[in-house]
Amino acid sequence: MAGAPEGRDDQGDLVAEHGARLHHLAAVLTGATDGATRLTAQTLAAADPGAGWRELRAALVRAYLRTAPRRPERMLPGGVRDAGDVLERLRPRERAVASLRLVDGASTADTAEALRLPADKVARLLPTTPGLATALQAVGDRYALHGSDLAAALEPAVAQAPSEPPGRDRRLWWWVAAAAVPLAVLVGYALSPDGEESDGPDVAAPSDPGVVQAGAVDLSEAGFELDEDGEPPRGAAGLTRMETLELTPGRSTDLALNTVDARFGGQVASFAVLWCDMPPADDPALDRPVGEITVEGSTLTLPCAGTAGEPAVGLDHLVALPASGDAEVRVTGDLPPDGGAVLGLYAQTDDMAVEPLPDGDLTAGPPVPQDAVVVEEAGAVMPFDPGERLVQPVELSPTSTIRVWSGRTGAVSVLVDGIPVTDDGDLEAWTTGQADWRGQQPDIREGRWMVYVPGSTREFTIPDDVVPPNGRRPAVVEVVTNSTEHVQVVATQAAPGEADREPVPQGDGGEAPGLISGHRLVGAWELPMDGLERELLNPPDGAGVVWALLGAGPGEGRGPLAYFGGGILHAGQTVMPVWPTQDPSEVSYTFQESWTGWFETSNDRLTEADQPPAGVPLLASAQASPGHPSSWLLAYETVPYEEFDFAAAQVPATSWTSGEEPAQRLLGSTSPIATVTGDDLDEEGQTTVEAPTGVLGARITTEGPGRIRFQVDGEPVELWAATDGWWSSWTDRDVVSETQLSHGTYSTTGDLELTITVEDYEDVRIELLRN
Repeated sequence: MAGAPEGRDDQGDLVAEHGARLHHLAAVLTGATDGATRLTAQTLAAADPGAGWRELRAALVRAYLRTAPRRPERMLPGGVRDAGDVLERLRPRERAVASLRLVDGASTADTAEALRLPADKVARLLPTTPGLATALQAVGDRYALHGSDLAAALEPAVAQAPSEPPGRDRRLWWWVAAAAVPLAVLVGYALSPDGEESDGPDVAAPSDPGVVQAGAVDLSEAGFELDEDGEPPRGAAGLTRMETLELTPGRSTDLALNTVDARFGGQVASFAVLWCDMPPADDPALDRPVGEITVEGSTLTLPCAGTAGEPAVGLDHLVALPASGDAEVRVTGDLPPDGGAVLGLYAQTDDMAVEPLPDGDLTAGPPVPQDAVVVEEAGAVMPFDPGERLVQPVELSPTSTIRVWSGRTGAVSVLVDGIPVTDDGDLEAWTTGQADWRGQQPDIREGRWMVYVPGSTREFTIPDDVVPPNGRRPAVVEVVTNSTEHVQVVATQAAPGEADREPVPQGDGGEAPGLISGHRLVGAWELPMDGLERELLNPPDGAGVVWALLGAGPGEGRGPLAYFGGGILHAGQTVMPVWPTQDPSEVSYTFQESWTGWFETSNDRLTEADQPPAGVPLLASAQASPGHPSSWLLAYETVPYEEFDFAAAQVPATSWTSGEEPAQRLLGSTSPIATVTGDDLDEEGQTTVEAPTGVLGARITTEGPGRIRFQVDGEPVELWAATDGWWSSWTDRDVVSETQLSHGTYSTTGDLELTITVEDYEDVRIELLRN
């Protein structure tokens, strides 16, 4: 080759064998003769002399993706959708997929390998517009060189292009030289007459299991791509853009953090995403651009996503920042001449995260590592939780982790011994109002992993509460998700666990009260708090049985079970959530909770049921807790008022001895809006008072046994409808009691007429309170 540097003879062979075909593909990609020549020259100059067509094609496409502009040449009017217009709107990766599949005839597998994308994403990126293949072919025919024109342009360009990454003192020269390729005139296109290599079958490209990395998830599918004007997306992956900042390389820029506009009261954290114009990825002498942001005395690194889509935005590009405050940001590294960067600042805007709608139908997860346990045992479905449940006993080691793969979008919750591993501090913020912004992750919300891209994988550390310091420790892993068919959850560095699943006989109930709040204890079963189901022996019959779980504090469990109860009763297609408590006197709360009852779950519908089906084993489980302590599942039946032993009954937690201060109050208010005493009652023990519509409660001082009826317009008050409006202190002692009467759901406006009827009490004082 004339003018070729020493050692370029083999490159001349590559030019002769593959130059024409490469230049045509480059013309299809770039839509410009000089761009096609530049891409072809770079590819051939850097290629191994023995490189084949598929290797050269992949190298050319990757070079195109690294250098493709982020802004198209012009905007098109809305609604125009013919092949030519679609071609103008194609983004770099869409154009690369279309060019390889529709023009070059590459298989899906080879296209996936060339673009370094999953095969299923290649299929989604391929446009289906009729005539697009013809339009792309026409572009290639128009701008590709051939014959003497190709040789005249390509040979000197290959000769001048560096065959290996340039030194630091030649960086700018490489950027300029790459643009100084001679522009030739298009005459036509001649396809290389040589035979082509087989592209292989149209199957998914193989992938290695490797190490799970959060940043490996490509969030461009979730909307994290620059728009046609180079602007960051307004919203993507559950985040909303708060601010956009154009950055000049090497210059620091002030940034004000403020998420109050996103949601009243602000957020725990904000998130920054940085896009940069990228240099050639295969040049180790160039420093890759990177952002640095200084905030609260720390300097954080902002990895650059490529403005042209390579690298795509992954989870590692979403960097957590404080929700408010001042920061300083700058970009360093080797950007192209006139290159720049743009920063998008995002916040979570929903009080409760809305999980992504289901998309994707992958069911085959990645290979299971050695010394790992798959979570696959089906568990009872919670009545109010929209999803399916898996429960698996395991033996954890000090190095165990939880790896989660999801084949479709949605949400996945994973707990180990009742403690969620899919939590970044949101649940702590619920209870304490505080969480560290440094631990916040954009795809972890309220104890759930939000899956925005099908086929995503995440690996979670196990909470310190359950990690064994040495050796192994038994634990139970629970999974709650919309479809367990599309999820794979494994405990790594773990062994299968063993648990006693034998039926549970009745016991004495420990400290459980035998009589309380108008109910009598009729059964008790000791259950380990491990979330596993066991059959109850000799359970009581009848629809009027009320259940409680003694030994599990309402605030202890931080998982799905704790949201709706401390345990689950399960018989056939019917389930019941069970109220938890640590204090035996608080068992009475169970009798007031109107949502506790039997529900039937069939055909993805939830309906109320009077009682479980006859002849079906009754199964029970207690919410998992570290160490799996014992709890008592208690069954109570109602005792008629006239038959109840007030003297023998335990005082409920909602009452305390008159003259003493309560350990805790049910009602927050201490200023009554109306007061009724025995002097206000007529001969029948009745009186009527006006009370404002809204949340209403009562503080009641009583002497001896008795009961009180609360009615609105002749009907039982809202929260005592199950007892026809009757309330009692259920003790013969002189006590002060508190109770809720209404959640404020009455449709009327203004005041309510509240009728109060008192029976048997020697003396009474009723203070109505806004709760």
